[in-house]
Amino acid sequence: MDNNTRTVEVAQLWERLEAMENDLRFDGKHYPRGMCRFPFRLAGQGFFPGGDGMWRDDGELASQKAGKIQQGGVLFLGNDFGVLDSYKKLEKKGFENVPTWRHIKLRAASAGIPSELTFFTNAIMGLRIDGKALSPRSWQTMAGVPKFCEEFLDFQLTTVKPRLTVVMGPHAKDAFDALATKSKAGKVLYTTHPYADFNFPPARRAADIAELKASWQLVS
Repeated sequence: MDNNTRTVEVAQLWERLEAMENDLRFDGKHYPRGMCRFPFRLAGQGFFPGGDGMWRDDGELASQKAGKIQQGGVLFLGNDFGVLDSYKKLEKKGFENVPTWRHIKLRAASAGIPSELTFFTNAIMGLRIDGKALSPRSWQTMAGVPKFCEEFLDFQLTTVKPRLTVVMGPHAKDAFDALATKSKAGKVLYTTHPYADFNFPPARRAADIAELKASWQLVS
């Protein structure tokens, strides 16, 4: 990376999302039936938009950060944040540290990606009101949701300007393929979802890391 790397405020993403939600595009509501907006933000580690999407080392998971994203880095893209009930349980702690976080940071570090050049976000905004975090949701059939999320994902990519976008797992792939303006995503790498890394044999985990490393070296 060169010395002219620019930063953008994660607040720009939150402000745009709030403005879109406040348009009340779904029959006068922020989201359609079965979805809702986030009731609060995590002060510490959390995928955007529940958190600021920024890397924290193990000793600072609950700490606030400056909220500056470096453009030209790596955008790690999940499907969505999950369900409302699970999110509410994070309010007192103020951060999340699910296996997805631990495993994807290990992959990134092992691939030689600088932590300050990472941003972790989702393709689908809002929280699901029912079901479980790992339950798939056919948001593509929900009126207005694809257009809403496409508009915001386009804004994310335009703002963050990643050199590499890492799409994690089949659900995120479906969302990304349906929504994204790929010309703004830099190089795109489809990879396995890191949540289940503990179930993969060492050779499989090593292959995922090697592929991530090669993709990063290609754009660095």
